[in-house]
Amino acid sequence: MNYQRLLRRASVAFVPVLWLVLAPTVYAEEAIPAGGTETTTLSPVSTRTADGNTVIDFTLVEIWQGTFGGTRVGSGSLVIHGDGSINAESSGILTGTIAGRSGTALMRFHVSGTFAAATATFTVTDGTGRLAGVHAEGTEAISATGPLSVAATYSAVVHFSAP
Repeated sequence: MNYQRLLRRASVAFVPVLWLVLAPTVYAEEAIPAGGTETTTLSPVSTRTADGNTVIDFTLVEIWQGTFGGTRVGSGSLVIHGDGSINAESSGILTGTIAGRSGTALMRFHVSGTFAAATATFTVTDGTGRLAGVHAEGTEAISATGPLSVAATYSAVVHFSAP
């Protein structure tokens, strides 16, 4: 039997084995579109001024509905600039579900805009339980509903890597 024929036969036998090994990885990396709403209540911890800006450190509690469901508890800092614009960063732990899987996950946010209308980008990582291997990136449209509360709509793309 010549070498090329042997190589072709070995390749044909190897393809199904390769598919069995790679198929779970391909399936695990499927992109899941996400969307819904969330409401946030802030509790100021400290306030200071610097260079014409007001900096407020806060704790937060968020209630998530939609593809993400549950409660995020965390903390962050809000900068109110002299021109009225804002920037904020926060991080916290979501306890609940994402795309029907339950556990906890770390959520980090970057916000910019004004109190009337702000936008955020966020990431979700470091899941536990059935959220192990989660990675999501999303955006939010945010508006104030009171002096210490906001409401938002979000959209995201979620991936679960193989455990």
